[in-house]
Amino acid sequence: MGDIYRSVVSALAVCGLTLLVGCPGNLSNPDAFVDGGTELKDAETIFADSCGKSDCHDDSAPASDLNLLSPGVEDRLINVNAIGSGCTNRILVVAGDPDGSYLMDKVLDAPGICFSPMPVPGTGELSAEEIEVIRQWIIDLGGSSGGLTDGG
Repeated sequence: MGDIYRSVVSALAVCGLTLLVGCPGNLSNPDAFVDGGTELKDAETIFADSCGKSDCHDDSAPASDLNLLSPGVEDRLINVNAIGSGCTNRILVVAGDPDGSYLMDKVLDAPGICFSPMPVPGTGELSAEEIEVIRQWIIDLGGSSGGLTDGG
């Protein structure tokens, strides 16, 4: 009787563990991932896929002279003024400060942006996950490029 009891308990434990772990299920937006499901895209890949391939900000004739396709994107965004009447006082990316970065306003289609939001309507949308990746990338830039001063 003891062996049967142990077998039943072991079988129940395996079933319970399976239920706790669960099944993988489906992703709501597999395009937000480089490999279709496990590795989230980085900001540079999102820029290249969403902005560089649309012929808006590619490396051959970039709109507003902003190339988001070639390597070194951060050098062309951090502490760079926006282009456009009424927007030249805005900084594209303030390292460490997504809320102070005009790029986030463009991505979120915030009131007061010049020209069209990014990406341009009709050329595809960024998912919430991709927007969060860009936001976190801007935050991370603050730690690596000294974007935010400490006041001292």
